[in-house]
Amino acid sequence: MINKNLVFLLPILFLLLNQVHVNAVTHNYAPRNIDVERSPKNILVGSYVGGRSHIKPMLDVTTILAERGHNVILLTFGKFEPSSEYPGLKQITLGPSVSTVKENKRLKVNSDVDFRTMAEFMKLSINTYNETYEKYKNVVKEYNIDLFFCDILTNEVCIDAAHNLKKPVVGFTSFLQLVDQKSYKSDPFFGCSISLENESFFERFRCNLIQPLQNAYALWAPNRQLNDLRNKMNIKMVSGILPKLSLALVDNFFGFELPQSLTPNVQEIGPVLSDEYPPLTPEISNFINLHKRVLYVAFGGRFFTTTENNNKILQSLVEVINKKLVDGVIWALSETSKDDFYPTLNLTDGTQLQTLPVLNNKHPHIHITKFAPQFAVLNHTNTKLFFSHGGTGSVHESLYAGVPMLVLPLGGDQRGNAQRLATAGVALSLNKYSLDVNDIVNKIDSLLKDEHVKKNSERMKFLARINSKRKYRAADLVEYILYSNSLLDKYVGDEFLKEWISIESRMGFIKANDLDIYGALIGVILVLIGGITIKLTSNRSSSSFKIKSKKA
Repeated sequence: MINKNLVFLLPILFLLLNQVHVNAVTHNYAPRNIDVERSPKNILVGSYVGGRSHIKPMLDVTTILAERGHNVILLTFGKFEPSSEYPGLKQITLGPSVSTVKENKRLKVNSDVDFRTMAEFMKLSINTYNETYEKYKNVVKEYNIDLFFCDILTNEVCIDAAHNLKKPVVGFTSFLQLVDQKSYKSDPFFGCSISLENESFFERFRCNLIQPLQNAYALWAPNRQLNDLRNKMNIKMVSGILPKLSLALVDNFFGFELPQSLTPNVQEIGPVLSDEYPPLTPEISNFINLHKRVLYVAFGGRFFTTTENNNKILQSLVEVINKKLVDGVIWALSETSKDDFYPTLNLTDGTQLQTLPVLNNKHPHIHITKFAPQFAVLNHTNTKLFFSHGGTGSVHESLYAGVPMLVLPLGGDQRGNAQRLATAGVALSLNKYSLDVNDIVNKIDSLLKDEHVKKNSERMKFLARINSKRKYRAADLVEYILYSNSLLDKYVGDEFLKEWISIESRMGFIKANDLDIYGALIGVILVLIGGITIKLTSNRSSSSFKIKSKKA
């Protein structure tokens, strides 16, 4: 008989022998080689609008490429001053910034920054088109550029230069509608809601037929002027945004952007975030550590609101502190000055408060600063809510930190972002034309107490963090374009990257949607119906004729 102790030892012995066998077999396998052969290439990053919101995400992608040995040159108006964040990056300026924030302050306060504003930007870019195009040509020649990386917004000169100099071009945007429009989606920037799924027939009719005509009319004059200029300069034109681009990278992600099918050469790679951010300043660190429920307020550096709205915002901050909804407020006043406030606040309890002492940080629970390390503030455990304009960079950072938002859209893509955040269940929004203190206070109260908002914020935090890794995929795709282009004797649009241009785009609308087949089927059915109708009519006529003949 087998000893009972051996019965218990046999399974353990079996597992040990099996592991030994597995290890022995594993050692006979060759490891998978994931390295790729690469030689240093020269990449030109071009942006007309400039500023951190447009340039920084592009540089976060090209930083990965620089770490892989490639050379990156930034070409833009103004001075980005990226040396501290992106050491080794070479910047060439196109000249002074074509439009400063202060020059357009009145426009941005009193009107919506929408598709009509894009027409104004196009007119400005056309004024410098000739000179800018020559600078692109000179940079390409001097630095032997292999690939263009172009910010899409009103940056036709970058894309035109790439095509006419036979270089592949990668487009970059956070605005998916600019590169892949769908009939069931739109954006307040274009005069409609982000989703037409539940809209009425008349609203869908307006957004798909009437509104595009209005948009086209607004852009017709600058487009005609641009095409005339191209003809004078003998610059070859390419129709359609996607045929112009080898690849379109979109700084967005599912969960925030409403889902849609994408062609292979359009890739969502957001949220693009830096690997490192500035830490808290000593003053902000001391303030935020002393307050357990902090409201962070920031509206970016490009947009403004009215003096009346500034006072309403400041009053609402005092009110939420008095109501003990929060115990601390940090407000980053970037371009807004103390002159943009009225001298007195009339509080709801009937008392008055002078604004100047508050703005001078005399209030114990409100900290006013010109600059705040936003990412560090949002990621502090004491920050409970973000009162923002809803710019893409701010939205991505807030979602990454899991902080719900109260959004005051001031222009551009911000109204669409506010709608997306509300759809995701992590934000409420305000209207800059009808701002009300009680509305602000009530919405802050709701956002801080709503359990659904907290759960949705955690869900979006997870999505933002796992998708933030996709900037490495963006770098991989750019390298693939460089590698593919190097295999060709010269850049030929009909052959280059043909493998990821969708069949639908090559077949055309009619063939891709089988409309010719359905048309033929309808034709056959109509012929059959017509034949049967003629035959029945003929038989009836023949029968009637026979009856009349018999009677005769």
